[in-house]
Amino acid sequence: MDTETVSVEEARRPRTSTGFVLTSAFASGVGVVIAVVIYHLGLAVAGAIAGRAPVLYHNEVLFRAGGSDLALAGGAAASLIAGAIFLTLYPASRRYDAARLTVLWTVLHCFRQGFTPLAVLPFTDDSPLSRAWSTLGLPAGVEWVVSAAGTVGLLSVALASAPAFLAYASRQSLISTPSGRARFTAEIALVPGVVGPLLAVPVFLPDGGTGLVPSLPLFGAFTIATVLAALGTRTVRIGDHREALGWSWLPLAWLVFFALVSQFLFRRGVLIPPSLRAPFVDSM
Repeated sequence: MDTETVSVEEARRPRTSTGFVLTSAFASGVGVVIAVVIYHLGLAVAGAIAGRAPVLYHNEVLFRAGGSDLALAGGAAASLIAGAIFLTLYPASRRYDAARLTVLWTVLHCFRQGFTPLAVLPFTDDSPLSRAWSTLGLPAGVEWVVSAAGTVGLLSVALASAPAFLAYASRQSLISTPSGRARFTAEIALVPGVVGPLLAVPVFLPDGGTGLVPSLPLFGAFTIATVLAALGTRTVRIGDHREALGWSWLPLAWLVFFALVSQFLFRRGVLIPPSLRAPFVDSM
């Protein structure tokens, strides 16, 4: 049976510290920012290759020259590649700390940024990937196969993240029952998954009608599946003498750094490829 005897002293301990939940929320925000930047870099690089003279802004990429819309697939491709790279880096650290948690959130948001355009491909006509898809001239119905693959990929990432989040528990009793696992993942995955994108809003202001900021509250919706998956995840074992995680300044510091770079650098419009003599649109 999925139960465990818990001492009175252990039962009275705080479930999950507020500081740890806040740390996870800021780590989620960092993951959102990195994923969006990589998505935009993918668009910019693909646009440069296609000769479309891209300009990289803090919340969008604009093409100054005409050309093939196939370059618009570069964002989703770059996101999936980056997600795979960060995923290979994640197990390298054996410490369950704020840095490792930030990498986990970055992996999840990169895959979300890449799989979501695939999943909604048949339902949108003006998204970058939809416009790139229309240039291929493939038979009708193929987009539904791509959509199914994107949906499966998105759900697989959300479900597979359940044991990854459960591994941050400070003691086995926190995740020894289905209700305990649901509570723990709700605190460090669902709540930060919803709050984190909101903390990232200052990085992308002003929105300028791009629609990015209004869409941010939906970025953490996939963590609902993570909580549901945690109910049946019984394979995670917590070692003895695990130090309880609390507040860490690291994710907040990274988020502030990205906000400063975004507002004072990318907001000016960076030419891709950059020029040392005139790197920004406003310096041309």
